[in-house]
Amino acid sequence: MELTQQTFEELSRIIHRATGLVVGKDKSYLVKHRLEGVAKNFGCTSYEALTRELRAVSSGRLHDALIEAITTKETSFFRDHWFFEAIQTFILPQCAAMLAGSRSTRQRLRIWSAAAATGQEAYSLAMVVREMQGAPGPPESQVAIFASDISTDALAWAREGNYTEREIHRGVSESRLRRHFRHAGDHWRIDDSLKQLVQFRRMDLLHLPADLPLFDLILCRNVMIYFDEKTRLRLCRHLYEQMAPGGWLALGSAESLYGLEDRFEMVRHGRGVFYRKPMKS
Repeated sequence: MELTQQTFEELSRIIHRATGLVVGKDKSYLVKHRLEGVAKNFGCTSYEALTRELRAVSSGRLHDALIEAITTKETSFFRDHWFFEAIQTFILPQCAAMLAGSRSTRQRLRIWSAAAATGQEAYSLAMVVREMQGAPGPPESQVAIFASDISTDALAWAREGNYTEREIHRGVSESRLRRHFRHAGDHWRIDDSLKQLVQFRRMDLLHLPADLPLFDLILCRNVMIYFDEKTRLRLCRHLYEQMAPGGWLALGSAESLYGLEDRFEMVRHGRGVFYRKPMKS
């Protein structure tokens, strides 16, 4: 099937409305490649027909298939080891001390892995929390890890917790492999007790649910690089609103607060840059 420039531009607008992702003019081959199967599966004989179907409805199976095809699900365990070392030695002890000294009745530390894809980041956090028992960090029983993504397929994979040898070798040490995984055929499976530390939920970061709680630590790494400036600012505002006073935000190394710098305190620790919401804001 041929993809004309006019149809590509309209598909780009539909993708942006559905996901916030910016599909530049140099991505026509990517759109053509990823959406050809979607078009055929829904009986569309051309990209123009696919576009008409997407215009006709604003949600449903076709839009879900579009999201699954176009979103990037690249992730790995302990991506940037120095980052997780900072989480273990600095951020989580800070969060635990703040929770212990809080006058509120809240007894749990809440962590959110936003755009969690297939779950490696969330499970990396769970491993760090478990390994901190007895250290100056939060007890495992007082930590709730929440992970979200817009992709239903990615979340289904994350909930299963089954990973290939290749995925395991991208970040998991031998000691962690022995402690936190079980061998299952040609895959490695996250230990069931570790899986219980993480709750997965489908969510669009640009349309957060009203029942979402406040978080002490939010990881939203390497997400905003795919958005335009307006969408980045909108997402930063959403994240700010979902942070508990004194909470921490971690972004990707190529990302910033896009105009909200004055609302946060920037804290450097080693190679890491973190943003803290003031106790009074």
